[in-house]
Amino acid sequence: MTKSVYLAGPAVFHPAAKALFEYLVEICDKAGLKAVTPEIGALDLSALDPAGKAAAIRTLNKEKIIACDAVIACISPFRGPGADAGTAWEMGYAEALGKPVVAWCEDTAAYLTRVPSDPDDQGRVWCRQHGMIVEDFGLVDNLMLTAGPHPVQPDFDAAVSLVKSLVG
Repeated sequence: MTKSVYLAGPAVFHPAAKALFEYLVEICDKAGLKAVTPEIGALDLSALDPAGKAAAIRTLNKEKIIACDAVIACISPFRGPGADAGTAWEMGYAEALGKPVVAWCEDTAAYLTRVPSDPDDQGRVWCRQHGMIVEDFGLVDNLMLTAGPHPVQPDFDAAVSLVKSLVG
């Protein structure tokens, strides 16, 4: 039986989302995995107000994650120095369900390098905008997203290969 993988990430916001998902699905197909995207597809949201639409999309994506064998999550910086908040939530949800989660990130530099910050004389690094300590573990994003059992992959193809080795 073909294993399925949910594709978490901000690709749904891309101006060419449909084409991008077709490309990612094709890569998964070639690896023998069935890709499940967060696209809403035929879901009719026309009768719902914005809050109702959001709730319906959230429920749909939760159901997709539950039904999949694993999650591949794009944590490339989105609207700022770090991962998309929705992707982070989906990663945690999938991990709580006991599913393998493999992240990939196009920017492999340490998160700290993307946050405008200043060091102090005690070796801590402070975010200029918020005045809070910036996590400095040399990881590409927050440790809760990147210090898991599977290393962050440098691209989607590598993430697909790792997931294939984990779920068969």
